[in-house]
Amino acid sequence: MKNSIDISLCKNCRLCTEVCPCNIIEHNGTIHFAAEKEHICQHCGQCMAICPTKAIGIKGLSYENDFSELPSDRLDSDAFMDFLSTRRSIRTFKDKAVDDEILDQIVDSVSYAPYGASPEMMELSIINNRKIIESALPIISKFLDDLVQKIENPVTSFFIRRVAGKENFHTVKNHIYPIAKSGNYKPGKRDGLTRGAPSLIIIHSAADAEAHTPNGLVYATYIMLAAHSFGLGATMVQIVPAAINQSKKLKEIFKVPEENEAIMSVIIGHPKHRYQRIIKRKTHTIHKVQ
Repeated sequence: MKNSIDISLCKNCRLCTEVCPCNIIEHNGTIHFAAEKEHICQHCGQCMAICPTKAIGIKGLSYENDFSELPSDRLDSDAFMDFLSTRRSIRTFKDKAVDDEILDQIVDSVSYAPYGASPEMMELSIINNRKIIESALPIISKFLDDLVQKIENPVTSFFIRRVAGKENFHTVKNHIYPIAKSGNYKPGKRDGLTRGAPSLIIIHSAADAEAHTPNGLVYATYIMLAAHSFGLGATMVQIVPAAINQSKKLKEIFKVPEENEAIMSVIIGHPKHRYQRIIKRKTHTIHKVQ
């Protein structure tokens, strides 16, 4: 099936020509796809979503399977800001499992997320088993012990900086290294890595997939907010994917294909404590250009 427009349904409103991000839909008496541009179609569905008469067909998409009517109730701005303000990064969880059905709905939230490119290449591993998570902790801890030694060695530290880049190197040296050096991530009475969470979601993709890093971070954000909407707690954990990318064994444990790169992980569970007030951080600088 090629991209198509049913002329018998089309009302020539031209809405599709205005929303197409690649400008491949044109109007010249009738609405049509520009043949010389059709190969750059992103299959985003914008044109099908806005068409009032369902006159547009995009390869791989159908109105029956990929679209639904807009809900009548919309979240107003005050309710949205209240929702955001009550979200916390939870690091202390109850010893209580998360229902598989709820995790499925949380994961389904990423189907509404924006993406840079190639969303079909994104993959998620859902671990809803505390014992499996615990089996990985010694390997992740060993990875961090090795990282501490490498940072303290001037030669290996230099090469880490060259390979990882300034941003990643400074994150490791100024944040992860001192905490790992203190022993906070070592297996023991308290899990400083996954915080005793019963569930873990890992976002990964083929290492050469287009825009997979920003896609993964957006997906992790949606997952975290979706968990909050169910009354669950969630926190992004960057250490887990960093360890996965250096360990074939961890990839086996978490069902991450060997050729894939882990981008971000999110721990999820029932919060053990209830916060009494909102934390509002002012850590950004705003430049207004008018």
